[in-house]
Amino acid sequence: MLTSRYIYCEQSLVSRYLMQISELGLGVEVLFEDPADLWPHVRWENLLVLSDAIAEAGVEASVHGPFHGLSLGSTDSHIRAYSFETLLGAIEFARAARSRHVVFHTGFLPQYSPKARAKWLDGFSLGLEQILIRASDLEVRLAMENTYETDTSLFEQIFERFPAPALGMCLDTGHAACFGKIEPVEWVRRFIDRIFHVHLSDNDGRDDLHLGLGEGVVDFRSLIAPLANFGGEVSVTLEVAAEKAVSSRDYLDNLMNSLNREETK
Repeated sequence: MLTSRYIYCEQSLVSRYLMQISELGLGVEVLFEDPADLWPHVRWENLLVLSDAIAEAGVEASVHGPFHGLSLGSTDSHIRAYSFETLLGAIEFARAARSRHVVFHTGFLPQYSPKARAKWLDGFSLGLEQILIRASDLEVRLAMENTYETDTSLFEQIFERFPAPALGMCLDTGHAACFGKIEPVEWVRRFIDRIFHVHLSDNDGRDDLHLGLGEGVVDFRSLIAPLANFGGEVSVTLEVAAEKAVSSRDYLDNLMNSLNREETK
């Protein structure tokens, strides 16, 4: 449980901070925040150099696919096609960087009307079906991250359509705390068998501030303990600023040690 631990870093900065990340005893989650950080905007050879540098540093890699402006369920065919190709690029990089998964956002917006939501879901499902085929071929799992969803209903619909283990969930604790209208632990209770990656950050319950762990209102114990008791293989990324990496790593270590002591009593 939580044996693989990463800190997120924008793709353009990974090479600069690899040694510090290695010294922290963490892996790196390569964040492709901008689709322009991926091929064809960036030469594929440069991405291969980056994947080799990560391996040479002895650092484990996780990959976070791009998300700004992307939506597999968009009503615009150009956006759908671009989203599809960009996510495929992230999967190809994950394979090269030896990452076992790619984290991605759905692109769903909660203000959609019921009719628009149904249409969006059909379009999203068509694109996701094809992406899962390629991901399965490359032995890369897809971790669907909760973002602006106010409750678990959309994820329930998606997982009902795609029961295959190639598609799982990335639980984002910060998003659950500030965007959801349900208790964050409900995400764990509903999808405990689908969660295999977790993004940890704290906030004030209103804005996605990416505070260090223990600096806000997120109850990490209530979220981590059920996953630990479930016994599945779950990895975790610290989505915090670089200056909060050490304190957040130590906070997580202390929490896990406390949970382990409670289990042995």
